[in-house]
Amino acid sequence: SRVVVSPHNNTNSVVSDLSLHLSLPLSPPTARSALVRRCMGVASRLDPDMAPAEEQQKVIDGEPLLEAAGKLKEQGNAKTKEKKYSEAVALYEQGIAILDKADGHPMLRKEAEAVVALKVVLYNNAAQCLLNQELWRRALASAAAGLHLDPENTKALYRRAVAQEKLRKHKEALADFRALEKLGGGALTKEELQARIDGLKKKVEAEIRAKAEESSDDEVDNELVKMKERFDEIVEKYDLRDGEAAGEVADWLVSGEWLMTTKRVAQRWKMEEQDAEDFLKWIAKGLEFKIQNAQAQQQAEQTAPSLGD
Repeated sequence: SRVVVSPHNNTNSVVSDLSLHLSLPLSPPTARSALVRRCMGVASRLDPDMAPAEEQQKVIDGEPLLEAAGKLKEQGNAKTKEKKYSEAVALYEQGIAILDKADGHPMLRKEAEAVVALKVVLYNNAAQCLLNQELWRRALASAAAGLHLDPENTKALYRRAVAQEKLRKHKEALADFRALEKLGGGALTKEELQARIDGLKKKVEAEIRAKAEESSDDEVDNELVKMKERFDEIVEKYDLRDGEAAGEVADWLVSGEWLMTTKRVAQRWKMEEQDAEDFLKWIAKGLEFKIQNAQAQQQAEQTAPSLGD
């Protein structure tokens, strides 16, 4: 069977289906074959004999492209066995570039399927070589390109998961390993896959806790800033810039001789009660910091090694 594409067809959906853009995202579970079936299905509704001669497009011969890319794949595999990974990647990428020449052209169904399948293999092989070189970002991109063509390819999914984990994208890696689990685990045993999933779950949970603690610390810092701004506002409002009022309140708090209340502070400096409350809060917080620093210093002195004579 043949697929015929008219480059002048005004129906975007038909052009999209027939152009055989090999980089289009596909939907599981039979994504790769679905692309070709969809193309063939739309083409079968067209009658090439009814189209003007200038609108008919010749079916591209995919065999030479497949043969050339296949040879490059074998050369790349040989370099991989020799652990010459950079050279292998270059050969795989050349093979992909050759197959890219088929993009946008009508092809025989069998050849179209073969082009897509070979492209996926080349992307996967390149991804593995890049992982071997610890080139995590490039490995991620190569594996993702393979999955773009075949979303259920377990090799591509595993290699993307490994790259994600190495890049500390633990949440994304966990999602990939869980997807791999649904597909049977690929080359991993059930125990190996579960160990990877459990390890990533712990890392994701730790990141969530750390983020929550960081957010909590930020909230505390913001609250302290607001308290200090409010204190400065009160000092300005009641002309207490000389600091004697704050010092006096601090002395009262430290001595314990006076029951320090909002009402007492308000009466002493003729403040509104809300101002007195906020004024007292900041001074109490300052004393709290002072005590904590003194305790920390004392603890450091006690644990410090003593010097001999």
